[in-house]
Amino acid sequence: MIATLVIAALALQNEELAQAAKKATEMESYSFKVDVKAGKGKKGAPSYEGKYQKDQPIALKTGTTEGFKKGAVVVAKEGEEYKKVEKPKKGAKKDASPALAFYDVKLPHELLEGLEKSFEKVEKAAEKDKDCTVWSGPLTAEGSRAVASTGAKGEAKANLTYTGTAKVWINAQGAIVRYEASVDVKGDSAKGEINQHVTKTIEITEIGSTKVEVPEAAKKALEGQA
Repeated sequence: MIATLVIAALALQNEELAQAAKKATEMESYSFKVDVKAGKGKKGAPSYEGKYQKDQPIALKTGTTEGFKKGAVVVAKEGEEYKKVEKPKKGAKKDASPALAFYDVKLPHELLEGLEKSFEKVEKAAEKDKDCTVWSGPLTAEGSRAVASTGAKGEAKANLTYTGTAKVWINAQGAIVRYEASVDVKGDSAKGEINQHVTKTIEITEIGSTKVEVPEAAKKALEGQA
């Protein structure tokens, strides 16, 4: 009887988290920050921030580099101008522009889709944090890999294990406003032994009120008129 009640309670919490994750995928505008830190032994994906508004170009920033992404086109600001960021051709010398990272950016509503499936189990904290309900628990191997993987060439063939935990903050409106994951990566690769700690934090603000303002110069560059 007790075991049945525990299973039912965990299923209910998973359902609550699933509803919040679904709501995240339906957001039409928000501001965000995605921060990634990697420990010794492996370069982490770049941290970035920006603004999202449905049917508008995505405003992005990493370090001091600013730009916009619309479909498969990325433009970056150079002085007062915006220029298209070209992907280097195979075999060509790679452009060191940080804006190249904008091509691979995943937005928070994409990162949080199906979030409940990334947990082995999840529990609700007894107390709220800044008016938010907090869920936490261990991640599945696949959920951990999604946090720490960079998609680098050869990574898939490496003999690596991923283990981690995560927390999710949900506000009174049922929206996810913060996600923190902590993952350890261990194993062997073509370059030697790997023992790395990776953290990822996603912050979401101004849900429903964010407006993306695109300068005329950026519009022209995105449309190939610059």
